[in-house]
Amino acid sequence: MSIPLAIIVHGGAWYIPPQDRGAHKAGCRMAALAGFDVLRRGGSALDAVETAIVCLEDDPTFDAGVGAHLNQDGVVQLDAGMMDGQTYQVGAVAAIERVKNPIRVARHLLTSEHNMFAGPGATAYAQACGIPLCDPEDLVVARERARWLEYRERGEPPSETVFLGGTDGAFAGKGTVGAVAIDQAGNIAAGTSTGGTPFKPAGRVGDSPLPGCGYYADNVLAGVSVTGHGEAIIRVQLARIAADFCAKLHAPAAAEAAMHMLSDRVKGKGGLILIDHAGRVGYAYNTPQMARAFMVEGMDEPAVGI
Repeated sequence: MSIPLAIIVHGGAWYIPPQDRGAHKAGCRMAALAGFDVLRRGGSALDAVETAIVCLEDDPTFDAGVGAHLNQDGVVQLDAGMMDGQTYQVGAVAAIERVKNPIRVARHLLTSEHNMFAGPGATAYAQACGIPLCDPEDLVVARERARWLEYRERGEPPSETVFLGGTDGAFAGKGTVGAVAIDQAGNIAAGTSTGGTPFKPAGRVGDSPLPGCGYYADNVLAGVSVTGHGEAIIRVQLARIAADFCAKLHAPAAAEAAMHMLSDRVKGKGGLILIDHAGRVGYAYNTPQMARAFMVEGMDEPAVGI
């Protein structure tokens, strides 16, 4: 029995105000289409995941790349990670600056002797790989500058768990992004990219660049990308847990089981997407919304949801 080509992407789990939902759905749809086109042309799952996440990083709707949240110093610091389910190789960057597409740096690390770079070292590594640096202001959009000024005047933003579960548009964050894909060889890849939480302390790193927490890939089990309350996700290593559940459960049930564990064990908020070893797609979330889109071989259009 052949394994179908498949990709699933997310644009973050949180409260999405009604006026922003169309942009989140459109962004996820375009990313899923771009990633699936790579698979359809015989490309690898790694290529598909990178392509999809670059689309999301380039879309200022999301909290990744251009349009990401500013930290307390008024600077955009980005985190991203990728994992290859065939080799178990990991590539990740944390608190990187002046790079529009941190997922591209993570992809370079998959073929290096290292797994992760952070801070100025990550920026230097990107430059050494030939990835162009940008002006820091190229990553800042008016929406996020206004948000930063508001939080600075207030002193600090509401806690991450509040804006993830709340319904006050004034406190709503933007979403971390991620993608999971399976290719014609049955290889699985997963990746996640984020600007972190609004007005975060400089140098704060959440789950997104940490393998087993913000993403995980294993050809025998599944590929997973996670979004949400990073500190809680790290405590239970949510991505690895979701993949492990796929040893006994189909993808949708595994996703739900992992989210129940996040809620029960640490009262965490968030969501996840996954594709299991048979190409089955699953997702689950316990926040008001999670933007997502998926496409499986035989579909003419991605299935998009919010």
